[in-house]
Amino acid sequence: MINILSVLFIIVGFYLSIYAGILVSIVIICFKVNEYIEKKKIDHNLERMSKQIDDILYHDKKLYIQNYQEGSIFILENEIQKLVLRLSDQNKQLEKERLLLKESLEDVSHQVKTPLTSLNLIVERLKDNHLTTREKTELLKEEIRLLDKIEWLIHSLLKLAQIDAHSISFKEEEIKCHYFIQKLLEPFEILMDLKDIQLQCDYQKDSVIYCDLLWTLEAVSNIVKNCIEHLEVGGKLLISISQNLLYDEIIIEDNGCGINKKDLPHLFERFYKGQNSSETSVGIGLALSKKIIESQNGTIAVENSYPGAKFTIHFYKEVV
Repeated sequence: MINILSVLFIIVGFYLSIYAGILVSIVIICFKVNEYIEKKKIDHNLERMSKQIDDILYHDKKLYIQNYQEGSIFILENEIQKLVLRLSDQNKQLEKERLLLKESLEDVSHQVKTPLTSLNLIVERLKDNHLTTREKTELLKEEIRLLDKIEWLIHSLLKLAQIDAHSISFKEEEIKCHYFIQKLLEPFEILMDLKDIQLQCDYQKDSVIYCDLLWTLEAVSNIVKNCIEHLEVGGKLLISISQNLLYDEIIIEDNGCGINKKDLPHLFERFYKGQNSSETSVGIGLALSKKIIESQNGTIAVENSYPGAKFTIHFYKEVV
């Protein structure tokens, strides 16, 4: 009886060991299969991440994020996506600035070419030993005028390029209106005396405006210069400054020949020259004025006032 039980125990133990081995094998196989599936998922996610990064960087496609996903791989994916998107934005900004610099250099090259050609011709003429003293003096005056024009042109184009590239910080200063008009008119006093221009200034005593003094003087002086150039002897120039709850307003108005209707929509375009433009005009002063004013949360508009032209500038006190 004991022998039979021993045999039975041996048989049962044998089969149990077999079943245990099979069970362990199944567990190992399941673990390996699960490991393989997880690896495949990770490989798939990494491949998808790689494709998305490539789309963002090289194909200018938008960022897409998997919703409601958990786990370290998806946290890593989101962080990489943010980094790639930031790099993409920086790359676009750099490309934009590169194009602006390229356009500015092309503008400088194009606009400087004509006066440089004239300067070369003057230099060749000055080499002529048969020129009289008076002729040499006239040529030297013209040479100085052209050099001044080139200097002004390059400075203006560089200012435009700086504003386009957002590399200038405009300050909001409290400026007395009488001081602003005084500084504005100082460069034009001689010219206004020569043309006997009648000036009228209209503003409240002790009133102030809020803007960047130097840059705004640059912008408004270009407008005043444009008005004076188009005034006949004995013409009138009006400058008024007022304020309300929404904006500070500057108006420059003359009683000159006005602006051709075809020119009005294009007056502030870079290098645009209207029908009544002077021969020395290059069409950049008013474009620079518009850039400066708009960069200070402002607007500028022009209209014919019959007679003359009227420029209206608003500096808004809140973002519009």
